[in-house]
Amino acid sequence: MNTAHVDDYFAALANRDSLRIVPHLAENIVLLGPIFPEPTIGKDAVVEVLSGFLETIDSLEVNLRFAQDHDVAVFFSFTCNGLTVKGNEHLHLNDDGLIDGIEVAWRPLPATVAVQEVFASKLGFPAMRLVPAADA
Repeated sequence: MNTAHVDDYFAALANRDSLRIVPHLAENIVLLGPIFPEPTIGKDAVVEVLSGFLETIDSLEVNLRFAQDHDVAVFFSFTCNGLTVKGNEHLHLNDDGLIDGIEVAWRPLPATVAVQEVFASKLGFPAMRLVPAADA
């Protein structure tokens, strides 16, 4: 499987260029990530989320990529307000090589929640917060 769309998608992310991510996404894309508890479905909705992410971060760097058939795993790090977050994405490609699925994980958890709070304030949705287990 040709992974050119994945390479170009991550180049656009690294350059914080939301317009350049659009041609690499399938119309029926599904995004599962740490920002929203529910999946984000459809190209327009996913582009909105990714554009907000790009407006929130300071930098993004790809560290490692593996591909097999229609699946690509990408390990990266990004910074936001002085915090460094490590992440990975499992991307699924359709038969045309377009990204039709993205599943995202970030760590460490405190930094992830801090980035989600910044992102939530920019897009106007509820922020998450960490609470001690005794308070839950």
